[in-house]
Amino acid sequence: MKKNNKNNCLRTFYEKMSPQEHPVQTEIALKGGRTTKGVMKINNTVRRPHKETSNYVNKILIFLYDNNFLFCPKFLGIDELGRDTYSYIEGFVPDEIGNTTIEQLCLFMKIVREFHDKSILFLNDADKVLCHNDLSPCNTVFVNNKPIAIIDWDNVSVGERWQDIVYILWLWINIGSHKRSEIDIIGQMQKALQSYGADIHTQTDLSDKLLWRMDKVLAETPMASPQYNRIKDWVGFSKQWVLENNVKIKNHIG
Repeated sequence: MKKNNKNNCLRTFYEKMSPQEHPVQTEIALKGGRTTKGVMKINNTVRRPHKETSNYVNKILIFLYDNNFLFCPKFLGIDELGRDTYSYIEGFVPDEIGNTTIEQLCLFMKIVREFHDKSILFLNDADKVLCHNDLSPCNTVFVNNKPIAIIDWDNVSVGERWQDIVYILWLWINIGSHKRSEIDIIGQMQKALQSYGADIHTQTDLSDKLLWRMDKVLAETPMASPQYNRIKDWVGFSKQWVLENNVKIKNHIG
């Protein structure tokens, strides 16, 4: 679809066709999208239920596409059922965290840096960026073991760089894992921050920022959720590591 037609609804295309002309479309439910149900793949597109926040998200994706950010889906319009339609990005999306490498993390940090930098143009505010707010490996498409795209932009909002960064460090290094002693977590944090090009403001009081982000995840999890106790334990285990290593983090990072 041409750039100047990106905002045209796909509904128009279907309305002009006779019933016999409608293409045969097989809907395949996508296993991703933990916060959004009913995400379907049809041919080379992804259809997602339209939400209250969808117009804002789609405006951002259009902006990113127009500004040559190539690491996110392209918004294609609204389909005949009123669903948001995006380009489908071929690749592998992990079901869980814990299997990514420091090399993959460093590549991903460069992608996030480009996203943050371009978002300044969208906001026209040098002091703020757009935060994806869920930059988990489970919202990342991999090809040949390399991260190549970010998906699931439902929670994007205005914030500061560190809000995305500490979440990435937490999930990609998997601080909440019982296997955490097997790796140099602080060393991996340093490498990741260096790949991003993190400034002093981002690195200062990193422990406090990590704890804030961990508390936020638990606070946003409904207590009635069947996953609440598991998430509570995971957050508690992660916070324990941060508190135990607070001095080391401050000495080596900030």
